[in-house]
Amino acid sequence: MKLQFHKKGIPTNILKRMAVLFVVFIISVVFFEIITNISESVKVSKQSDATLPIVSINFLGDASTELHGYVNEMDPAYMRDAIIPLDSERNVNISIQCKDFDVDSLEYAILSLDTQRNISKNKLNFNKKGDIITASFQAENLIEKNEEYLLVLTIKNDEREVYYYTRIMQPEGCNEEEILDFAQYFHKTALSDDAGDLATYIEPDPYTTSEDLSHVTINSSLSQVAYGTFDGKQVGDVRVSLTDISTNYITLTFNYLLTRKNDDKSEYYTCSEDFRIRYTADRIYLLAYDRTMEQLLDEDSVVIKNNLLNIGITDPNVQYLSNETGTIVSFVQNGSLYEYNQTDRKMKEIFTFVDDPTDPRLTYDQHQVLLLNIDESGTMDYVVYGYMNSGNHEGQCGINLFHYDAINDVSTEQVFITTSSSYQILNANFSELLYETADNDFYIMVNGTLLYMSLNELTTKELMTGLDDAQYAVSGSRRYLAWMDEATVAEVIHIMDLETGSSFDIKANEGEVLKPLAFIEDDFIYGAVKKNDIMVDGAGSTIYPMYKLTISGISTGKAYEQKTYQKSGYYINNIDLESYTIYLDRIKIDADGTILPAEEDTIKNSVGEQNKAVPINTAMDDVKQQVVIFSMTPLEEDEKLGKVDYEMTGLVLADESRTVSVASATSSTQYFVYVGSKVSLATDDLISAIAEADANMGIVLDNEPKYVWKRGRKSYQNTITGIAVGSSDSEASGMARALSAMLVHEGENVQVHNLIESGETPISILSRTLKGYDILDLTGASLTQVLYYVNLGNPVYAYTGDDTAVLIVGYDAANIIYFDPLTNTNSKMGISDASEYFEQFGNVFVSYINE
Repeated sequence: MKLQFHKKGIPTNILKRMAVLFVVFIISVVFFEIITNISESVKVSKQSDATLPIVSINFLGDASTELHGYVNEMDPAYMRDAIIPLDSERNVNISIQCKDFDVDSLEYAILSLDTQRNISKNKLNFNKKGDIITASFQAENLIEKNEEYLLVLTIKNDEREVYYYTRIMQPEGCNEEEILDFAQYFHKTALSDDAGDLATYIEPDPYTTSEDLSHVTINSSLSQVAYGTFDGKQVGDVRVSLTDISTNYITLTFNYLLTRKNDDKSEYYTCSEDFRIRYTADRIYLLAYDRTMEQLLDEDSVVIKNNLLNIGITDPNVQYLSNETGTIVSFVQNGSLYEYNQTDRKMKEIFTFVDDPTDPRLTYDQHQVLLLNIDESGTMDYVVYGYMNSGNHEGQCGINLFHYDAINDVSTEQVFITTSSSYQILNANFSELLYETADNDFYIMVNGTLLYMSLNELTTKELMTGLDDAQYAVSGSRRYLAWMDEATVAEVIHIMDLETGSSFDIKANEGEVLKPLAFIEDDFIYGAVKKNDIMVDGAGSTIYPMYKLTISGISTGKAYEQKTYQKSGYYINNIDLESYTIYLDRIKIDADGTILPAEEDTIKNSVGEQNKAVPINTAMDDVKQQVVIFSMTPLEEDEKLGKVDYEMTGLVLADESRTVSVASATSSTQYFVYVGSKVSLATDDLISAIAEADANMGIVLDNEPKYVWKRGRKSYQNTITGIAVGSSDSEASGMARALSAMLVHEGENVQVHNLIESGETPISILSRTLKGYDILDLTGASLTQVLYYVNLGNPVYAYTGDDTAVLIVGYDAANIIYFDPLTNTNSKMGISDASEYFEQFGNVFVSYINE
């Protein structure tokens, strides 16, 4: 019998298996610890609450303007949210909702509008009752009536200083109280059950029918003005901002919140009303009215049925991106960012400042969200720019870059770029150039500076500075940049692929120069100018007429021509892009070298915008009227939508090392068009600025800032006196005599004819002689537009061909009055006839304003 012996304990093969499992366990524990430590080092949070006080300045009885605080000193010249009208005693009454913010001291400063003169600076005594602080002061009698001044309030405690900016004016003959009363009447009547009386003041377009409450104008129907079937009620008080005060008209803005019940749940809507009103002894005229209304989305207000996402009342031109399969859409609404994932049945709130719609600090609408890209999973990059209502950058103005990881459902702050300009200036100047590469390199153009940032190494570098708008163009994907080194035209245009960092050049033919114009998607548009065609117009400005336009593809690393435009006898002055159509601003040049306007031409892209995976449509709602709907990919035939979860995305905030500041480096004068309190255009082209302001009843300021043009001139201007040709130019050409008369009017008597003979131009002569004035080349403006300068008491030089010119020195409702320097007499001409007359000489005008 053979004996078998067994070892005591666990068999060897079992021990080996246990050893392997133990090693795996240890490795897993170590790996878990590493992952845990990494996770712990990244703090996922949510947007912190608003903490800064709101300052209210009360005026005209029950009206008040709200000011929001900045933790850094801003450029006060561009802080133009409102004007506070002072009473006859120049009293300023202040109320501060401080809540948990401790206030140790309060002071004010009054400055001239260009910030060059300090009127006063004083500390204020204040009273505190609960969470409310009140204070008042009397502005110094150094301020002049109907003149704007800057008011800066500073709140201090042991930890920080907070700055508040506005403008003040002591109006005289402006009827501000009557105009405010009318605006309040109009606002309340529109919200009432009987708005019929408002029909007297609006101008409905009989050929347009719309039930869109997101945008209502003076040309909308009475039903739209009266909110149609919408049953919302106002929450809280109206926040009033007077934005422009003059003896001719006043513009003002009302901001307020509406709410309505929907299945016992509250929906909220932000509203803004812009008025332009003129008061006369006979009646009040509503010159312009513009109202916007937008729904605040939350868990209770989003409506999803089958494959349709209903986002309620908002602008149909919603900014959004979708994945290629149409199952995910990200969109911006009311300054917040959302993403809907139909496959996962999740609606996500990616970024918002608003957790309490009734807190005006959170609904303050001086910021915007810009989507940069999205992938198939819903991961995307986006930018929040403007005033930061809350969070770790509360009270700052800047540009915040985020990366949203859809897999982990986290938004990570990558960099914050601070600025001292207001949101309106930042928004108007906001470059199309923002691009993040696959290697986490970030490019952004800020105030003419191309900034490169390595988001991995936290390094920054200025690649270019001092670029003006006319020097560069950015592709639709933001991946390609085209620029020239010179200010106007160049023999070489550089093209850079920001993704790869590679670049190449487009070179002009012999005897030609080039001008970068724009992109259509990633196809580059540029113009060619023959050097022999470059000329000087009657005002002395250099004209670069483009004889040919080229559209080139550039994605292969070199330019390949796709289309050219060239027509004999015509030149291209500029282009304008709208959707997929290029509008050509064309000119002709006659035998005498006079530049004449020509009819516009167009180039259309036959391909156009491709169908989007998630189309956007509108539909009618019984209460809200027009609503906006995303059409996602249709569900399968037997598929049910089921429950959709509403989630708030986590936020990973960056530390201070990821905050950078970029100074302005643009080299030219910029012009800003204000329509109400909003900047609708920032440009270095004065004529474009005037045209924009004229079309929208706005104003033009430069970057000092000072007023350059206003729509609201007087209906007549008496003939400007003191116009006479200088004795040394009495036998000179008409051009020389006209310039001489302008200079004599300003107390300057020089030999203009000698300057012209030496090669000087009207612009250069006026610039070198009239010190303390800004000389304005108004070539291309209309006659009615240049009459604004006559309204100021400044003559306007008008070229009339063959070295001759006249001065426009007055006008009334039907005529202009012009000074003929060849006869030394004033004459009248009908405005219509005069417009045609000057147009045949190219509408070459020159005038000036005080610096």
